[in-house]
Amino acid sequence: MDKLKPRAFVSFLLLLAICISLLSIPNANSQSAAVTTTTTIEQPPSGQCAEISLAFSARAGQELAGTFSSDASISFYILSPADFDAIRNPNCSLPSSARPLYSQTNSVGHDNPYRTLVFPSNGTYYIVFVLLNSSQAELASGFATVEVSFPASTIFITTEASYTISSSSIIVRTTQSTTESATVASTGPSFGTFGLIGLVVAVGLIASVMVFMKRGKSQTGQKVVLKQETVKKEVRPESPQPKPGPAGQNISTGYPELDTMLAGGLPLGLSIVLTGPPCDEKNLILSRFLETNLISGRECIFISTSLDRVREMLSKHKNLHVILCNPQAETIAAPYPEVVKIKTVDSLIQINLEYDVAAGGLSSGKSAILCLEILDDVLLEHHAATRRWLMDILGRGKGIQMTCLATLNPAMHSTQELQAILETFDGHIDLYEAAVQGRPKLIQVRKLGGRTFLDSEVRVEKDRI
Repeated sequence: MDKLKPRAFVSFLLLLAICISLLSIPNANSQSAAVTTTTTIEQPPSGQCAEISLAFSARAGQELAGTFSSDASISFYILSPADFDAIRNPNCSLPSSARPLYSQTNSVGHDNPYRTLVFPSNGTYYIVFVLLNSSQAELASGFATVEVSFPASTIFITTEASYTISSSSIIVRTTQSTTESATVASTGPSFGTFGLIGLVVAVGLIASVMVFMKRGKSQTGQKVVLKQETVKKEVRPESPQPKPGPAGQNISTGYPELDTMLAGGLPLGLSIVLTGPPCDEKNLILSRFLETNLISGRECIFISTSLDRVREMLSKHKNLHVILCNPQAETIAAPYPEVVKIKTVDSLIQINLEYDVAAGGLSSGKSAILCLEILDDVLLEHHAATRRWLMDILGRGKGIQMTCLATLNPAMHSTQELQAILETFDGHIDLYEAAVQGRPKLIQVRKLGGRTFLDSEVRVEKDRI
């Protein structure tokens, strides 16, 4: 009987671990982690309204839940296709016959929760924000900033946003379906964190009990062995401790002098901003960075208003994903069907969706590169909302060890906005003209996310980039 008691105790612990793990399995229909996106609505003239919408796909029996925020009084709806058509009227209002899945009028503030009714059927539905200029209070910035969070598994429809003015003087921002994309998220049963912890703890307890049982049988013999090992350890010379390795991998910029200043290159997973006036040297640094990493096999996402720096690379490298934001995008990129074409930077939601599609197609387990050459245009258009958008897109990149290099022209922005953007990045490389005869270009690393670098300025020679 005494021998059976330890075995029964071990069996009980194993059964307890299995039960804890099974209890932690999430419901197959539970919502996945939330994703937040930010956009702005331009203030319409007095007495008129502005509307912005986002299309998504849903299945019958599902719900959509999350939070929404706004720095101005707005109305927030989630609508079926029929009600979406009905709200596009001169007053941006729903008729009494409408049956919205969710509605909240005259809402302002942050982290307002929402939850829809159950979707009646499979199909496309719409998230809609409405801003009404009642002439009672003008927006100081000329636009309202809105945020909406939703489950990461939500399937969105890629959109093309535009402004139209009807005969009734309503300003409407509409969405048109083009292609469908999805963010993949697991919704099937899996062990939760609590279950995993419980399983590890139980297995540890079982192992401990078995060790103590074994030790109890030969306690005297163990003491002798321990004494012998102690003597051996005292006589054996101490081996040298291994030196700590580098803090992390570095990614070459393609410019040897700059790599030297960065103590080997850009640290993996960091976001860096390259500031400087428009010049050949800045363009060359960006092009060399892209080309060097494309040749090394890394996948690169390039978001820009111009194809000049990547036109030749598109035909050579299949691992380059380009998002072009330009009013003439269809014409400029006509020979390149693989290029994603967006007419303006007005819709941050649309840029986010196209970025998510590109990032979702990257090979897993490999470090990737993001080049942002639209920062000046976004900051001029969206001002304060740019920092929140940037923190969102850079934060998601860190989760997949994506290294970002962005460009910015300090002369185009106010000191306050410039400092807000610079603080968002882990590192800052400054390219500027020397105040001497001939005004040569100099480059200097200002910060690098706490990593080691050379802070001396170096003269930039175009033929050495």
